[in-house]
Amino acid sequence: MPLLIGAWRRLHKESGPFERLQTREFRSVVNAVKTLQDGLENGKTLVGQDYFKNQELLGAYLLYQWVLHYQQGLSLINELPVTPRRVLDVCSGPGAFAFAALKHGASEVFATDRSNEALQLCAEVCGRYGMPLSVRHWNCLSSPIPAEGNFDLIIVGHCLEELFPELLPGWEDKQNQFLDYLLRRLTKDGYLLLVESSQPHVNNRILKIRDFLVNKGVPVQAPCIWKGPCPVLQTKGNPCYAQREFDKPELIKEIQRGASINLGSLKMSYIIFKSPQAQWPIPEKQNLFRIISPPVETHHGKRFYICGSTGKKNLGTNVQQQTKGSKAFDYLRRGELISIENAFEKQHSLDIVEGTKISVEAACGKPLPEVVEKEEWE
Repeated sequence: MPLLIGAWRRLHKESGPFERLQTREFRSVVNAVKTLQDGLENGKTLVGQDYFKNQELLGAYLLYQWVLHYQQGLSLINELPVTPRRVLDVCSGPGAFAFAALKHGASEVFATDRSNEALQLCAEVCGRYGMPLSVRHWNCLSSPIPAEGNFDLIIVGHCLEELFPELLPGWEDKQNQFLDYLLRRLTKDGYLLLVESSQPHVNNRILKIRDFLVNKGVPVQAPCIWKGPCPVLQTKGNPCYAQREFDKPELIKEIQRGASINLGSLKMSYIIFKSPQAQWPIPEKQNLFRIISPPVETHHGKRFYICGSTGKKNLGTNVQQQTKGSKAFDYLRRGELISIENAFEKQHSLDIVEGTKISVEAACGKPLPEVVEKEEWE
């Protein structure tokens, strides 16, 4: 946070302590954060605009949204089975996801954006931290990627709605053509990471992209295990998004209080696609499920929604006290990957009975179970 506050001061040509904001500065940041929240998430008044030209909004993003997106990047990139060597961050802004890739050990990272002001800030933050970063000015809607070769990881974070607003004629076809172009720039073992907010209409967009690409034969690394059409899209008002722990520095807590933001965890819609040349990482015979909800209290007790090898189901228990084999049920968390053996199945429900075994195969933000440890690309 001192590094970010220092960059914020140089952006605004302000002097003062690097460990905290002064009262006047804090109030201006809170007001700008409110403008970003309302303009991008609620009223959409900023969608499609080059709002990073506004110094107040750029600075507010650096001190608030950057921290959220950086922590999202740390968690999601950690789900890759290997450390990506060459990374492209599309519409990077001040480079939160690029910075996360560098922290994970990527050796060559390109941050691209149409905003020179945001790229300058991105380069400063990484440079002062001692991270090697290449920045490229890129209008991704009108010109090819300004870097040669293919990439082990391409990140598209919080920008699809701005690039392809739903009021734009033919927006969905243009969006899918763009994603197809990015997939062609992956190495044979590369990954495409899409991450957006958890808002229902945005979540719906991500799930539709998932179905479109899966139908074309593009495999998914995470979070999906199910290979058929997304079950969530078959029912309205039932989003499927990730929820991770949010490590809040004191300044983030203060901004949230000042801006009346009630956000206790990192909530996001995401999909990690593999290269079209690759295979699905989980064999169909493995009986695995992703926990896709927090615990839901029903008149039959606590249940979870799960989605996996055999589609979407719900999981509960028919025993008063869990045995050693099913004890994991008492501690399940949204996002974990579990295996289930010998459960009682009825329609779309699975119930724990005597002899049921539940194992956590991958914790939140961890790779799929067949990969024990990460290895560098050679």
